[in-house]
Amino acid sequence: MKEIIKLIQKKIGVTADGIIGPNTLNALCSALHIDLPISWPTQAEVRSGKSIFGKPGCEENLVSITPPYPLYYEGKRCKTIRVHKLIAEHVLQALQEVLDYYGIDTIQALGLDRYSGSYNFRKTTSGSYYSMHAWGIALDFCAETNAYDMKKPAATLSYPQCEKWWDIWEKHGAVSLGRQRNVDWMHLQFARLS
Repeated sequence: MKEIIKLIQKKIGVTADGIIGPNTLNALCSALHIDLPISWPTQAEVRSGKSIFGKPGCEENLVSITPPYPLYYEGKRCKTIRVHKLIAEHVLQALQEVLDYYGIDTIQALGLDRYSGSYNFRKTTSGSYYSMHAWGIALDFCAETNAYDMKKPAATLSYPQCEKWWDIWEKHGAVSLGRQRNVDWMHLQFARLS
């Protein structure tokens, strides 16, 4: 079996060691056009400072990206938003998929263009831990109609029309606190709940 794996590895262009590791698995999935689910670190791993996201507040890990459709923060258009460099491509792809699926008119009607922030070096509301925003791995949308304590069906991002919005973000590994815990429907993060 090991020799067969080595032959496959040579064919797909990874180190032929006979072991199906992450590089082999990714190359096989790519060759077969299979999308693997994305799995980001847990909140606890992120807060330890030892995850792939590093320490909170680390400016060198942040990049500014230009969203593919206009986003508005407190009524003013944002030319760029700042996120952790490791999630930047996922954020851009997710926003492009949102635009492709909904179109700008529906985006505006649903409030999916009302950006409420991403990177913010701060602690959580309770003040116990750093927020996922402190790493630039969380984004908020439409805060005015999705306050932290608003539940489904009052929170606008819990409406059935927003199902595809969440499906798109989750495809990129983001977690919705609304979908997971029925709180903070504005919030999505690239860290699994601990």
